[in-house]
Amino acid sequence: MNKSAFIITLWLTIISIFVLTQQFTLLTGKEVLLKTVPVDPRDLLRGDYVILNYEIAQIPNSDYAYNSIVYVSLNTDDNNVGYIKDISYSKPSNGLYLKGKVGKCETNIPVFKSGKCINYGIESYFVKEGSGKKLENTLGNGALVKVVIDKNGNAKVKGFVN
Repeated sequence: MNKSAFIITLWLTIISIFVLTQQFTLLTGKEVLLKTVPVDPRDLLRGDYVILNYEIAQIPNSDYAYNSIVYVSLNTDDNNVGYIKDISYSKPSNGLYLKGKVGKCETNIPVFKSGKCINYGIESYFVKEGSGKKLENTLGNGALVKVVIDKNGNAKVKGFVN
């Protein structure tokens, strides 16, 4: 095998692994609905790209240090909507949980006094071209987002509930 064929094969392998790991959570995780809170959902540079903020991202106190990794245990109601059960620096041994990083809140509405939020890596989502404005109105009123969570607390956005 010549050098250029090896490099092309290597890059195709790397890209394939990346795509497969992105899809793995969607295929194997548990689906939960999360409530959003209003935030400016349109990025003029990126087009129909929405920014999402969740009720479960807002921390009720300031005991958690910026940039620290936390684990948020979730309960779900009868409609499968997720709510915070507990927040910990330690990974739960069982149950449904999300892994996140403590940071500054990115919302236009008043939040809890601490001003800290948890970033779960599901705060942005590309939408079909031309559907951003309609989704903006839905998000402005609060919405439910379908999120799939794997056994390690990693999540991916699957879509929105109408």
